[in-house]
Amino acid sequence: MLWIGLHFPRLALDTFPATTAPLAIADARLILLANTSALERGISPGQKRSTALALAPELLLHDHDPHRQAAALQGLASWLLQFTPGVSLEPPDAILLEVAASLRLFGGRDALMTQLRAGLAAQGFGVQAASAMTATAALLLARHRDGLAADQPAQLNLRLARVPVAALASAGPRLETLERLGVRTLRDLLQLPRAGLARRVGTELLAELDRAFGRVAEPRAWFGAPAGFDVRLQLPASVEQAHALLFAARRLLVQLAGWLAARHAAVRSFVLTGEHDTAAPTVLVLHLADASRDPERLVLLLREKLETVRLPEPVHTIRLASDTIVEAPMSSDEMFPCAANSAHEGLVRLVERLQARLGHAQIQRLNLVEDHRPESACRIQALEALPAASAATAATAATSATAAMPAAATAAPASGRTIGANPAESATITGLPRPLWLLQRPIALEERNSRPWFNGPLKLLAGPERIETGWWDAHLVQRDYFIAESAEDTLLWIYRRRTADPGARTGWFLQGMFG
Repeated sequence: MLWIGLHFPRLALDTFPATTAPLAIADARLILLANTSALERGISPGQKRSTALALAPELLLHDHDPHRQAAALQGLASWLLQFTPGVSLEPPDAILLEVAASLRLFGGRDALMTQLRAGLAAQGFGVQAASAMTATAALLLARHRDGLAADQPAQLNLRLARVPVAALASAGPRLETLERLGVRTLRDLLQLPRAGLARRVGTELLAELDRAFGRVAEPRAWFGAPAGFDVRLQLPASVEQAHALLFAARRLLVQLAGWLAARHAAVRSFVLTGEHDTAAPTVLVLHLADASRDPERLVLLLREKLETVRLPEPVHTIRLASDTIVEAPMSSDEMFPCAANSAHEGLVRLVERLQARLGHAQIQRLNLVEDHRPESACRIQALEALPAASAATAATAATSATAAMPAAATAAPASGRTIGANPAESATITGLPRPLWLLQRPIALEERNSRPWFNGPLKLLAGPERIETGWWDAHLVQRDYFIAESAEDTLLWIYRRRTADPGARTGWFLQGMFG
């Protein structure tokens, strides 16, 4: 077995997003932790609160909250599950990972450690990490010094011998006794007679020592990921501008991506809530064109949304939640990347950004309807998701839907001239070209000398194509469609109403134009 110990020495401070302002964590009387800006102003752990405020009146001083720290530790554990299912909490400030089975997947211990450090840094957490053959040893080494490794028995004995005895969790109440005995490191402790040591300090300390050196079994409880993602983050200071929330929200999105990876899932939408002192919370709902767990994609989408938001009052806490997830197993890299897939991904990103900036309901597409009547053959609906197809297919779906409708009967063109051969100009469904540009309402045409008239006489080039349908909804149509050429050489799509609809006139009508 191989364990990685992760110790977060500044966890209470790192639960807040990084800030350049002086920030400190304190209990009822004393300063416990201070960030770099506060240390530069002379504030240090152990100082009285009043002294720290006198040195830096602008100091952001927050009370130590064990519940917030515990929630942060659990959030980190959820993110770490993407690397191994063997995650074990070690409150109040450490986590243990059993990674022997994960090394090959992530390229070895060093490569895995690099990914762990990068991900934790992206979430704003400082860490001391170490690896060892036993869980207790990995924890002791991580708390002692960053970067230690003890993967072999001889190496384990050598590394542990130098660890201060104060690093043992069970040594706290007995430190004075051990100091009087001249015990400062684990090497000193091992040199004392075991029976006499047990009488003086009890067996609990010796049991922890045995677990560290692998002399006894060490069962541990595994952490299980929560079913849903719902994380709150208190800001060090209230934020007045919506776009400034992105920095703090980024760490939550990274954590969300890790939680999704651990569940082999992706997200279809997520909700960011900003909490105010008196005003109702600001709730931002963001939808993705297709499911993803890419944190950079989620950040980009949120940035677009925040640019359009105006806060009613400053935000002191943000909350990120999502329960609309879908299964999305890890995909292997393509040997030969497909240009169509890349283009589709670009289209998806564009749709998402437009929806975030303009509103989800404002980005629409045309969906085909099983109806022969051209004005009823498609319906405008909000774009919920793009199909997993090439970008060209997805792009043409919206434009071609305008003219793509079934036909009851067709007729060959009246002349040998090719009409609408360019796909960008027309859509051929059943042999006769159809225009992509339909008028919102058909325009009644004059008839002169038994010929339709539109800024001059029209020449019929193809048709007729007869459509008779709609009897079931009281909108019966009986039409003969033609392709006509105007005096300006424009190709038009016209029809002649065969019989009078109730309350309507007969004659010629213009319904569409070819590009």
